Amino acid sequence: MAFINKIGQKIGSAAGATAAKAKDLAEVTKLNSQVSDQEKQIQKLYAEIGEKIFAMDKENPESPVRDLCDQILEAQHNIAELKQKIEAIKNKE
Repeated sequence: MAFINKIGQKIGSAAGATAAKAKDLAEVTKLNSQVSDQEKQIQKLYAEIGEKIFAMDKENPESPVRDLCDQILEAQHNIAELKQKIEAIKNKE
């Protein structure tokens, strides 16, 4: 009987350890999700800052971000041209 009791204890302790690991894994997953949410929030705020700086500095030749503003303006111009081409194609039909 002692042998069976020892096996039962080992099984019980293994099950307990497995349950504890599962609980820890669930907690880590939850915390990683919260970290990801915060990182997304930071990226959103960075984008908002960038849009405001762009709006303020796009005409300023002395701006330290002038090159970046010029790249954005060029990309906006390219987008406008591409959209005109799309409309022209759609209107042909």
